[in-house]
Amino acid sequence: MVDFTEEEIQALPAVMRALAPEMERIGWDRPLGQLTQNDMHRLIVTTIEAFRAEMAEIASQSEIPF
Repeated sequence: MVDFTEEEIQALPAVMRALAPEMERIGWDRPLGQLTQNDMHRLIVTTIEAFRAEMAEIASQSEIPF
């Protein structure tokens, strides 16, 4: 597993908040192996979109180092 940067670690709670509604819809106790292709697609897209959005927000608050 790759080590996360401090900014990536800061983005994780936003990703978890974005995934929670999808997991509620799917069912928290449902094994990943039983998910449909559509369910997996939605989880992956939700994760990536939330991560990108949060990383952009974090970057917008950072001072440019030059």
